[in-house]
Amino acid sequence: MNTTPISACHPHPFRVLGHAGMRTTLDGSLIIKPAFLAELRFYETLMKDPYIAPMRPFIPKFLGTLPENSGSGDEAARLDGILVPPGRTESLILENLCNAFSKPNILDVKLGTVFYDDMTDPAKVLRMQKTSRETTSLRTGVRLTEFQVYDNKTSRPVCTPKSYGKAIKESELAKGFAQFFPVYGEPSSSTFGLPRRLLVPILRGIRESVARIRETYSSLEMRIVGGSLVIMYEADWRLAEEGLKRPLPQPLDVRKEPGVRRIPYLVKIVDFAHTRIGRGLGPDEGVLLGLDTMLKLLDGRIAQLSDP
Repeated sequence: MNTTPISACHPHPFRVLGHAGMRTTLDGSLIIKPAFLAELRFYETLMKDPYIAPMRPFIPKFLGTLPENSGSGDEAARLDGILVPPGRTESLILENLCNAFSKPNILDVKLGTVFYDDMTDPAKVLRMQKTSRETTSLRTGVRLTEFQVYDNKTSRPVCTPKSYGKAIKESELAKGFAQFFPVYGEPSSSTFGLPRRLLVPILRGIRESVARIRETYSSLEMRIVGGSLVIMYEADWRLAEEGLKRPLPQPLDVRKEPGVRRIPYLVKIVDFAHTRIGRGLGPDEGVLLGLDTMLKLLDGRIAQLSDP
């Protein structure tokens, strides 16, 4: 039985995926995410509603919320010395995706073409429409939000900020993708990346995961507004190779099982503060466009690295 006290936390160690106010339990198995009530309602629906149950494998495991006396609401403004943004009245307890890796290379991809809902302030709607038009989002359904890749020489992650993803054009997405999936020893990557013999099977596994998400999501009538596709893979060569030699395990149940279960890669969807579910909505064309773009980018990178 995992007995790590939920209240014993420290700031999330990585900037990528590290939302303001997010904390990690001391053993690294869980994160505490300050969230709006709407995101809590989504996770509760996900756990109970059989209609969207097929999406559960592609979403971080939800383990509940901190009780009210743990500092949610206004008191959370300085919870454990960590600044929590206003309005996020819930403290969600989620599995820490990074905990499955020793050195996680992490990519956060904003999915979709529309980033507002019916409750959004009109002035903010105009700003979001402008951002979608002026970035890769409107035409491709994706924007490379930010990513980190470990430097093999320093054993430290190097982050590429949000400004990069907002600045590049559609024609430059493949180049950005190659920066996240570098091959060690090639002139363009220098001290970053895995050997080709490890990177190619990881790319193929990630591609299969994205295809499964796309197939499942296309059968549902829902809207994920402002959500992200998260891709992680192991930067430690030995652990990546060991992980590829065995079948991918089921996620670790951190409530019952101690320890860390290492895997070579994972793909999840995160951030559901503006998600709607309801028959009659029809397919989410914006997110599906983004998933199709991701499949094309993965196919392109696989083809590049498979050429002799």
